[in-house]
Amino acid sequence: MIKRIIIGVVIAVIMIGVFLSVRSQKNRQNFVESQVITSNVHKTINVDATINPDVYADITSEVPTLIKTVDVSVNDTVKRGQKLMTLDKKSIIAQINGAKLAVERAELAERQARRKWDLLKPEERKSIKKATEQSRQKLNEIYAQATKTTIISPIDGIVVEQNARVGEVARGMVMRIIDPESLQVEALIPEVDIAKVSKGDKSFITFDAYPNKVIEGTFISLDTGSTLKQNNTYFKSVIDIDNECNLTILDGMNASVDIEIEKKENVTAVERDFAKKDDKGYFVYILDDNTTHKKQFIKKYFEEGVVGNKFVEVKSGISVGEKIVLPVEK
Repeated sequence: MIKRIIIGVVIAVIMIGVFLSVRSQKNRQNFVESQVITSNVHKTINVDATINPDVYADITSEVPTLIKTVDVSVNDTVKRGQKLMTLDKKSIIAQINGAKLAVERAELAERQARRKWDLLKPEERKSIKKATEQSRQKLNEIYAQATKTTIISPIDGIVVEQNARVGEVARGMVMRIIDPESLQVEALIPEVDIAKVSKGDKSFITFDAYPNKVIEGTFISLDTGSTLKQNNTYFKSVIDIDNECNLTILDGMNASVDIEIEKKENVTAVERDFAKKDDKGYFVYILDDNTTHKKQFIKKYFEEGVVGNKFVEVKSGISVGEKIVLPVEK
């Protein structure tokens, strides 16, 4: 009998303990602690960017011409004046003969039309004259190409694109050469942020190819011409890489750039996550020390300065060393 009573008492004690523990858990408020500190506050804007060369040469064929030889390949280093490729002169001569015939036909058609010139409508006369002018222009272009059958590099650099093949017809851009020493970061600045940036702003560059590396740079220029992208207006800017970054940076690489538009050093600050805002302004939560059971959170307002990416500057209202909390939902 006594043994049963003891077991019952033990069970009762355990149940009371469990009850009190559950009740305590219900009354307990979860929160994360921090404190007001002295720190540097940085405010930046983030923009997308691309690596482009400032010095480059696009090798083009003014008229479709048969390629006779190709003397360089992608990744070859070339010097100014070095031969890149040659065009077949025979195919150019054939084109010249064809273009001469086209000019003769156009001039003959115009002479015949002038016999009844006054009877023609203005747009008809304009069309006939235009056809003659275009045939002559085409002939001049082929003549010019005939003097440039040997294509040479206009700059020192590296071949990064090569579309020329022996036996094919060269059309448009057939080769691209860049000066690797002139690579720079080109970013598109949204119209709403134009007034925030200025020459000399410190920048932090992260390449897609090296997501864990941050390279420092400097905002150096902004184009006055705008670019329309997805119905938004942007302005192209150039950001210079400050130091040797010991990374392989290639033409066309994508990057993300944080441009520092404001900075405060050694100021009173709180972590951005702990700084909240309502209609009255910025505030932090502190614990009410007068409560003995359930923890109560009190709003403590402060005057903010620079609202940075990680910290918010505190001008007044709270002091360095004060403990602050961030309520966490269960």
